[in-house]
Amino acid sequence: MSAMTHETHRCSVDGCPSLAAYRVLHYDFDPVGGAVRFGTDETCPYLCLEHAADNEAHARGERGTHARVAYPHTNRDGEHGVSVYLDLASVGA
Repeated sequence: MSAMTHETHRCSVDGCPSLAAYRVLHYDFDPVGGAVRFGTDETCPYLCLEHAADNEAHARGERGTHARVAYPHTNRDGEHGVSVYLDLASVGA
C-alpha cells in the first residue's frame, strides 16, 4: 500500500510566511454568451486564513452575475467574476 502525499503551499501574498488554508478559484458566468469560467486564480492561487478573511472584508463591488469585484489579494487582473475558496484541509491539498 502506498502512502498518500500531502502537498503544502504557502500563502501567495507577498511576504506572508503562513501556510495556505485555501486554494483560490475564480468563477464567472457570462449571461450573454453562457460561458462559464471556473479555475485556479493564477494571480493569487493560495491564501492563509488571515489573508482570505482580509480579502473578503475589503472586497469592493457587487457580487452578481458577470460582475467585477475588486479584491485586495486575488483577481489582480480585474476579470469579471468572484473569488471562491477551496478549503485545503477538506480536500487534502
